[in-house]
Amino acid sequence: MKIQSKWVGYAMLASLVSAMSAQSVFALDIPQIEAEQLSQASPEPENEETDDDNEEAAEDSAPLRIVVTATRTERDILEVPRSITVIDREDIEQQLLFNNSLADILGRLVPGYATPPGTTETQPRGGLRGRPIVVLIDGVPQTPNNDGFGSSLRIIDPELIERVEVLRGPSAIYGDGGTGGVVNIITRRPTEDSISYEFSTGVNTSLTSNQNDRFGYSGTFGVSAADEQGDGVLAISYDTVNGQFDADGDRIIRNGINDTDRLGLLAKVGFNLTDEQRLGLTYNFFKDETFSDFTIDNSVLANPDAEFGRALRIDVDYEEPPEQVNHVLNLTYRHENILGSQLDAQVYYRDTELVQIFTDLRGLGLPPFFPALWQTTLDDTEIGGRLQIDTPLGNSANLLWGADYSQNDTASPLFIGDVATFSATGRIDIIDTSLDRFAAYDLNSLGLFAQSSWDITDQFQISGGLRYENVDLSVEDYNLAFRFPRERQGGDSSFDDVLFNAGLLYRPIPEIGVFASFAQGFSIPNIGDSLQGVPPVFNVTDDLLLDPQKVDNYEIGLQFEFNQLQGTLAGFYNESDLGSTLTLDPVTGFPVVNRAPQRNYGVEATLDWQPSDTWRLGGLFSWNEGESDIDDDGDFEELSLLEIEPIKVGLYVENQTTPGWTNRFDVFLVGTRDPNDSDVAGGLVNSVGDYTTVDFTSSINLGQGKLSLGIGNLFNEQYASVRQQTFGQAVSRIAAAPGRTFQIRYSVSF
Repeated sequence: MKIQSKWVGYAMLASLVSAMSAQSVFALDIPQIEAEQLSQASPEPENEETDDDNEEAAEDSAPLRIVVTATRTERDILEVPRSITVIDREDIEQQLLFNNSLADILGRLVPGYATPPGTTETQPRGGLRGRPIVVLIDGVPQTPNNDGFGSSLRIIDPELIERVEVLRGPSAIYGDGGTGGVVNIITRRPTEDSISYEFSTGVNTSLTSNQNDRFGYSGTFGVSAADEQGDGVLAISYDTVNGQFDADGDRIIRNGINDTDRLGLLAKVGFNLTDEQRLGLTYNFFKDETFSDFTIDNSVLANPDAEFGRALRIDVDYEEPPEQVNHVLNLTYRHENILGSQLDAQVYYRDTELVQIFTDLRGLGLPPFFPALWQTTLDDTEIGGRLQIDTPLGNSANLLWGADYSQNDTASPLFIGDVATFSATGRIDIIDTSLDRFAAYDLNSLGLFAQSSWDITDQFQISGGLRYENVDLSVEDYNLAFRFPRERQGGDSSFDDVLFNAGLLYRPIPEIGVFASFAQGFSIPNIGDSLQGVPPVFNVTDDLLLDPQKVDNYEIGLQFEFNQLQGTLAGFYNESDLGSTLTLDPVTGFPVVNRAPQRNYGVEATLDWQPSDTWRLGGLFSWNEGESDIDDDGDFEELSLLEIEPIKVGLYVENQTTPGWTNRFDVFLVGTRDPNDSDVAGGLVNSVGDYTTVDFTSSINLGQGKLSLGIGNLFNEQYASVRQQTFGQAVSRIAAAPGRTFQIRYSVSF
């Protein structure tokens, strides 16, 4: 049956490509190609103009791809000596036809980012280039130091996102520990019209199962308005994903995406106080709730031939329902002319509360001090502010300087359930919250920075700067749930350092940029992970385990944007004397942090080509590797799959088949990673099987809106994501990926 379904898929592909080729003679007057990605040549005017007028008009009409993340100011992407990926609104809408996980979207579209996890997890260990990331929403930090939960991308509905800017590699201009890079989520912007409305709705289902709960639903409504005095956006989104099923039609165990309800709200207002002053206020709310009637069937462990976990239906009633709730409040102020400088100020508040689905360890023969039934929690709050001043230095240089401050409070009590009540009734009553999954602690961070750039000529630009970082840590006394004896003593510590960055950009012609850069990153290790494996006698103040890591990153690259061809190519190498990798604790089986020298390196590339007005094709390539010297003996061992993933390749072909009708195929390939060297840092899983998936989308203009459909995993490939394969021999926890799926969606603006 599986072989037949593959042949059906290939037949569909062949017939559709044939139809697309036959219809390619129909061309739109305006090609459906992003203006930010491609500038079309203008037709010859009928009236006569001078050459100077023509050149000036061409310059005025040439689109700019403006980014803010790399420099904290608005710059053309070709003027930044760093690797940057911009995911625009069109990309997001296309990906939403297959999944609603922002982590999966980044994994498919960003070179250097971890492969799609098939969950809502951030991939905190190897998020970008094998190192952790920092996530921002409109510049507000979203990444708790204790991000072992992978919660910092489970913070906003993608429906409410305008674009995502991803800075690959560490940045000395930002704090918050992003030694792998920065993911800056920019929320929906107001319309330029006086008032407008947006509405979308969709239905998704599995095509490999006929169970009643295979359907999911989504809907979004938004209103936007603007005039000379100000502007605003109000949008609400809701979606539910019920059961998911693999290529064989079997129910997929919980993966953080299936059996969930999500509610998002974005409220955004801006006031133009004067011609030079603006005040803005944004509130973002997001709730992601799990309602599954299924749990993991641990009896699968007894089957040596099992490849995936099996879902077991249960009757469960929660006292504390599993959910994540995120609040972000952001107040901004801009003055464009204070003694010739532009001032930007920001004050923010973020609160994340997470209760995970229950874990049942009954009957597994674990140590007697282990809780048998429990839920992990996270309560993380951050308040802070940012101040920056952009000062021109003549006509060709500028100086950006300012300060960042934040206070982050984190706690993770374990919710222990009553075993007798659960066994008798299926209800999880919380009877004890005195034990800690991770220690509770506070972090206070202060950063002072100065950054300058100088356009030496029209072709050469140099930039550089420094940042002083100071972090104070305070750990409360705590009782570890999975250690005995449980009691641990807290304490205080303080860290500081100075970071540097420098970049050189050469533009032989306006369409090409060649760059070389050096940037340092500074991060505190995950305090929660670090302290969960320490012995009863441990000194928070002096132990090397908690010392920050400083990463030196070297990068060379090329980026170009011609009328019909755009691309990037970059190679990087980074190293740290005190890396932060994971090893397995032989007592608990949980990963714990190990500090040792570490180095990462890799190559990334993208290419997009528009051979005609009706065809687009291109893709991305990403390869990275990493090693750690755990024994500090000069012998480096390869990092595990938790931090370094295999090669990934993404390819697409898109055809504007008739005016208003577009069809697209996406191919995504993940390679194997099974090195000859059996020594893997930390003894963790380092072998992964390859897989290839094909997705199909079709969209057609219908009335004032657009009707879109997507078929995910067109050839019904049976596989598990790289993230799922890291569970190794814990096969009961490995969730298969969804088989063939179908989604239809209609969106309209008026």
